[in-house]
Amino acid sequence: MEMDEIITRVKNGESHHFAHIVKHYEQKVFTTVIRIVKNRATAEDIVQDIFIKVFYSLHKYKKIGSFNAWLYRIVVNNCFDYLRIHKLQTTQIDSDVMYNRYPEKVLLLHERNEQLEKLLQQLDETEYMVLLLKYVNELSYDEISEVLQISLNDVRNKLHRSKRKLRSITMSKGGYFYEM
Repeated sequence: MEMDEIITRVKNGESHHFAHIVKHYEQKVFTTVIRIVKNRATAEDIVQDIFIKVFYSLHKYKKIGSFNAWLYRIVVNNCFDYLRIHKLQTTQIDSDVMYNRYPEKVLLLHERNEQLEKLLQQLDETEYMVLLLKYVNELSYDEISEVLQISLNDVRNKLHRSKRKLRSITMSKGGYFYEM
């Protein structure tokens, strides 16, 4: 069943089909949220809140833009709301660390992730979101434009500028991402 058909059925009262929407988007939404809030438990709560909002707001979704863009607008707004309220900086717990699998690989992965997070923190909020939506969530430029409510040229410019900024930083500091 196509996503448009599932959405239509849910909007027509067949709410049990909403589980298909959750199953289809849950992992990508969670990945986006955890990269923004940097805390697994908080991310899980926010993802749950997001899908509750999506369920109760689905009747407002018009097929003018893509469902992806509509959904990620809700995701981004919820994350920004959380950050505005809490302004917390926490670290993500890697599941391999919890289970102590391959300690040397876990250590290298953790170190690489820390360096990447430090690099990404040097970007402004919009540049960070453009990169996240493009490379983690694989949204198109048009969808990113719609989600962040910025022009298509701004999406292209911010993506180019953020990659150039990251490249410049890594060239000067070295580390895992020196070859970027």
